[in-house]
Amino acid sequence: MFRPQAVSLRCPRCGFTYQTPVFTIIDVGQTPELKQLVLSGGLNASQCPHCGNINAIVAPLLYHDPAHEFLGVFIPPQLNLNEAQRQKIIGDLSNALMNSIPAEQRRFYMLNPQQFLTMDSLIEKLLGFEGITPEMLAASRKKLDLVQDLVRVRNDTIAFNIVVKENEKFLDREFFGLLTQFMMAAQAEGNREQAMALADVREKLLPLTEYGRRILKQRQAVQNLGERPTRERVLQAILQGDMDEAEAIAVVARPILDYRFFQELTNRIEALPAEERAAQEQKRQHILEVLETLRAADQAALQMAQQVLQELLTAEDLDKAIAEMLPYIDQTVLTLLLANIEEAERRGATAAVKRLTDVWERVTAALKAAIPPEVQLLYALTEADYPDGTRQILRDNKALVTPQFLEFLEQSIKALEEEPGEDGERRETIRHLKNVLTQARLGV
Repeated sequence: MFRPQAVSLRCPRCGFTYQTPVFTIIDVGQTPELKQLVLSGGLNASQCPHCGNINAIVAPLLYHDPAHEFLGVFIPPQLNLNEAQRQKIIGDLSNALMNSIPAEQRRFYMLNPQQFLTMDSLIEKLLGFEGITPEMLAASRKKLDLVQDLVRVRNDTIAFNIVVKENEKFLDREFFGLLTQFMMAAQAEGNREQAMALADVREKLLPLTEYGRRILKQRQAVQNLGERPTRERVLQAILQGDMDEAEAIAVVARPILDYRFFQELTNRIEALPAEERAAQEQKRQHILEVLETLRAADQAALQMAQQVLQELLTAEDLDKAIAEMLPYIDQTVLTLLLANIEEAERRGATAAVKRLTDVWERVTAALKAAIPPEVQLLYALTEADYPDGTRQILRDNKALVTPQFLEFLEQSIKALEEEPGEDGERRETIRHLKNVLTQARLGV
């Protein structure tokens, strides 16, 4: 695994200097999860923690895809390098990659990386490996522009409906996937305003588009299961629902869908009249494929988490390693770390417990420090007792309780209310946050 380098960046908008990770070598054979980051154009871009501006870091990039025997390199023209300097950087990056690959896996193509004059041309080459033609790429660019158009007119119902009507053919699964990616990116970067605007666009599109109506149908199918669906209820819902509904039910009821479940489902299907059996068998096969896709994703995430944890545990400078690995540290890594602590405690491995606990404390501190202050305030208010505890937190953080924060709190409540399924704990959280919102608005 090639770690990103921590560099100091001075924000061109506000002048604030902060540390940010920069990748110069991407080997998707070792870190496949970085492929999408490159394809989306989000590599080596970071948000200023002071003003929120998104800053792109100008840096060379060597990209290796062993599955397609491809090695490409991009040297930004902004670096103003002469040819000798360019070739030295290319040689240094190529040598670093070759030294990380076992001798028996080295290939001739690795000796001569393809050079690209722009990052866009490199991305187009990579998209070609994914089967994306120039025509498909043009349609994707149209969808990117369409996201911006819809965000801009989202508060004008007439204009919004006109844009939707004129672009119906583009508002498909890929478009909704783009919306979700942008929302997640905005949330991760602490850009509340952008995340809320994108969420608003998505909700308005649901009843107006074919794919959106499919999402609403799936959401209703999940809600109909109730808070704690039984095995029998899930069976009936899958048998009675269509393919889309069955897929959504399978995802949320995944823990129930074990060998015994599919044995019972098969028995029910075999008992059906012949004319109904084929459709149900097709539905069962689709569910199995969905579950296999989820299982493979879980396995890949676990392998990545194990590699990240190993890097941290063997690091000589733990704080530096955490700073470099922070982009890779997710919930899977944290869960695995906790599991290792519990196992070490069970075995009575005192030294291991001490090291693992130290890693846990420093990782969680680094993650907390990376969270925007407003989000930290929301977490604190969620966990505090109402009304005395929340009142004190609001008073202690008066400068953060702005109209923008109140809107953020309101949108967070709305997002919780719109989550599918029934959940008593979530209902209690919604009630708690509504009380806090009232308290904050009254300034008490």
